Amino acid sequence: MKLLNYTSIRYLLFAALLLFISIPAFYFVLNRIFIHSIDNDLYQQAIEIPIHQPVIKTERDLNLWRILDNDLEIVKADSIKFHKKPFTQKSKPIGEDEPEDFRILQKRINILGQDYIVQIKSSMIEQEDLIQTILIFQLSLFCLLLLGAVVINYFINKKVWQPFYKNLEFLKNFKLESTISEPGENGKIQEFQQLNYSVHQLAVSVRNAYLSQKEFTENASHELQTPLSVLKFKLELLLQDNELTAEQSLLIDDMYQVIAQMERLNKNLLLLSKIENHQFAFDESFEVNAAILEIKNELLFMAEAKFQEIKINSGIATIYLNGNKQLFKTMIKNLLRNAIQHSKKDAIIHIEIHKNKIVFENPGKPLSLTKDKLFTRFSKSENVKGNGLGLAIAKSIATLHNLQLHYSYKNNNHLFQIDI
Repeated sequence: MKLLNYTSIRYLLFAALLLFISIPAFYFVLNRIFIHSIDNDLYQQAIEIPIHQPVIKTERDLNLWRILDNDLEIVKADSIKFHKKPFTQKSKPIGEDEPEDFRILQKRINILGQDYIVQIKSSMIEQEDLIQTILIFQLSLFCLLLLGAVVINYFINKKVWQPFYKNLEFLKNFKLESTISEPGENGKIQEFQQLNYSVHQLAVSVRNAYLSQKEFTENASHELQTPLSVLKFKLELLLQDNELTAEQSLLIDDMYQVIAQMERLNKNLLLLSKIENHQFAFDESFEVNAAILEIKNELLFMAEAKFQEIKINSGIATIYLNGNKQLFKTMIKNLLRNAIQHSKKDAIIHIEIHKNKIVFENPGKPLSLTKDKLFTRFSKSENVKGNGLGLAIAKSIATLHNLQLHYSYKNNNHLFQIDI
């Protein structure tokens, strides 16, 4: 969810809650105010009743009073219950079919030697219509204000947060190998100015560290490779000396193998560093099946040396991936070489190619390593040649291609699965 939508929804929810609470409260307050006003009018009319009492001389005068004042109802005191305070009661006005709410105040009087109760009535229909009109007006005004506030807030926030989105876009498109331009204008908001400066400084620091590490790795690899190549050349010259004894030849050969192993280690560390520093292009589309077949043919001599067989099962259409073909082949080579090394003689190594996964399966004893250490650098089983970087490199390449590399051991078989 976008930030503007997130804040706008919160504003709307708060406004809706406020509206939900305020409308009943406003209605209750207005209703109480109008009732209080009506009651005051009723009390005022009740005060004026004694003024008319001396005029009533006969029953005829009393009936005439009833007829002339529709808001008055005069009944005998023993016929109804007396209320000291005003109350609300429904009754039908003259000429109307539907009952209405009336506010009624009762007052005791004595006319012609008999006790009566005078009920002074006041219709509440006009007040209710007025309250309803006020509520509708308030609701309309509130909705209009709310809509205006949301629209204004949206456009203001959109302009205010524009520097933030610029920084976000900069971070999304940031690449270590690209040059960093100078920061642009970031409006008048101090916090966004500080954010822009901090992001720019961080990007510059990260890129400088990346370039320094890249330069150091390349220089270190080159500086190591040169003396190793010289040592190999010198040892090759020594091995050509006919005066060497058998024991001396074996010692020189051992030294030669150690130096060759150091060369491979140096190359693998350099490759791993380049992978982790994203120094490879990933804009190539290639065929997975063909790449696996190429690696099989390259390593076939290793399998044949141990009388092993490599079987590829691909019962589906050709699979294509986007990425770096050379790195992908390196991952496949490391996994297949690992399967050959950890399989006994006469073993059959299976490579299953499916639509959404590639599985390497080879028989062998359980590994002495735990799963969490299997893909870490320099981790390897006992009595196994190598520098322990092959699976770490394979894992890094899989991660760069957004692939998942898993290991499991089932039915005396090692399984390495690549989820595509």
